[in-house]
Amino acid sequence: MEFFDIGAVVYILRKCVWWVPDFTVDRYRDTLRRMDARIRAEGRFVAQSTRHLFDLRRY
Repeated sequence: MEFFDIGAVVYILRKCVWWVPDFTVDRYRDTLRRMDARIRAEGRFVAQSTRHLFDLRRY
């Protein structure tokens, strides 16, 4: 995923609560400011993740 502004990061973290279960802007304010500075300097923030799909069946 590519993020081009800190607002998009906050939005996705509020919608995907399982990524950072205790996320609030107040709790992560310093981290968000550092990330915002990085996005402004580099133009984007790239986040990578791994997902697994399990197809389970009971026999």
